[in-house]
Amino acid sequence: MGSLTACAQVYMVADGNASFDAETPVSSYQGKSNELQGSIDFETKEIRFTLPVKSITTDNEKRDGHMSELLEVEKNPNVVFEGLLGSGIDFSKNTEQTVGAEGKFTLAGTTKMVTIPIVLTPNEKGLRMTASWSVLITDYDLERPSFMFIKVKNEHDLSVDALLKEK
Repeated sequence: MGSLTACAQVYMVADGNASFDAETPVSSYQGKSNELQGSIDFETKEIRFTLPVKSITTDNEKRDGHMSELLEVEKNPNVVFEGLLGSGIDFSKNTEQTVGAEGKFTLAGTTKMVTIPIVLTPNEKGLRMTASWSVLITDYDLERPSFMFIKVKNEHDLSVDALLKEK
């Protein structure tokens, strides 16, 4: 293990988390979950990750409840990314490599095309995958939450960190 090999084409999330950072003019907070699920198939280049909305916490029960309402968790139980990896992965290299993944990102029932830079790093346990990108929540038909007339900024920074292992 620990290197990208041509014979090990499908990697699954063995341990993964996702988070978002949100800001208001006076404070910031983070939502996080350790229930990231998904896989990358290096032969077909298909990539799919899901995150149960109910698993996301911000360390504030009232805010978590408002977030669940805003995202309509009963109607839209998962945040989903599914797409294709770009070319450029060299299986002969045992080093960190960055590749773009283009696909559909679905949040609160609204789907948009996005390109996400994904960093893949072989290690002794498998393959570490990290990614960071930003979304405008209004692009997903979400109203910016507010507290005492202070609105959360429209742009949210998203990130994932996962250990992938051969299927």
